[in-house]
Amino acid sequence: MSFWICIPVFNRIAFTRKCLITLRAQTFQGFKIVICDHGSTDGTSELLAREFPEVIVIRADSSLWWTGAINVCVKYVLDRAANQDCLLTLNNDTEVPSDYLAEFFAYHNQYPRAVLSSVTHDVTTGSASSIGYRQNWLTAQSKAVTFDRHHLPDNFNVVEVTHASGRGTLFPIEVFRALGLYDEQRLPHYAADYDFSHKARREGYPIYVCKSCRVYSHIDATGMDAVRNQVSLKSFVSYFLSIRSPANISVRWWYGWKNCPRILFPTYITLDIFRVVGGYVKHVLLMNR
Repeated sequence: MSFWICIPVFNRIAFTRKCLITLRAQTFQGFKIVICDHGSTDGTSELLAREFPEVIVIRADSSLWWTGAINVCVKYVLDRAANQDCLLTLNNDTEVPSDYLAEFFAYHNQYPRAVLSSVTHDVTTGSASSIGYRQNWLTAQSKAVTFDRHHLPDNFNVVEVTHASGRGTLFPIEVFRALGLYDEQRLPHYAADYDFSHKARREGYPIYVCKSCRVYSHIDATGMDAVRNQVSLKSFVSYFLSIRSPANISVRWWYGWKNCPRILFPTYITLDIFRVVGGYVKHVLLMNR
């Protein structure tokens, strides 16, 4: 059995290099890395060829965004992976401890049909910043889980969630062969990972977060915080319409439409948009006090 690690990359060459250095140091070595470099202009592909010749690099253009780029990686893997293999999605702004893949391997043997996800830690402080969430469609909220309160009955180090991000999530390869790819048409950059994991869960693949599978992320690396901190009509429009923004109204609509029970959708989308707009206004008011 092999792990296929899929990483979409667009610039941020220093992040990519550090991520790959931590993967190279893994105690479990049964893996291959597939990178889609979708339009980097900072010499990323050249660096990879020079310093990481073992990495499979697929070059593409910048029109792909995250979802298109991860799909390029997934397609490559599906053509080559054995039925018992697994696919791990990872972002290039992450670093992992040396036992990261070994822990995933152990949990996969224990829960072979589950989608397994990581606990996100802040790379600067080392503290856990996100364990996972359970979606409540009625209130349009994702409630954070804890291991103390929400662990499995027979395992204090595993908690079940309703969806998982692309930042360190392991899938049995059969999930993609059964369900297809991420939705790059409706969800080109944000929420495609959540959407796909919801779909997998509906098809009978539970989603478990494993306490000892730790991924360290540069959680302040997103550029949209700078946009939100600007007080102008342009920044307001960008925050809610930019393809790079998690607050993008179209993305939030399609994410809800595809996953929320139809009877709850009108309430869900109204509350969700109201909360996002309200949060933006509150942030601006507090920033200017």
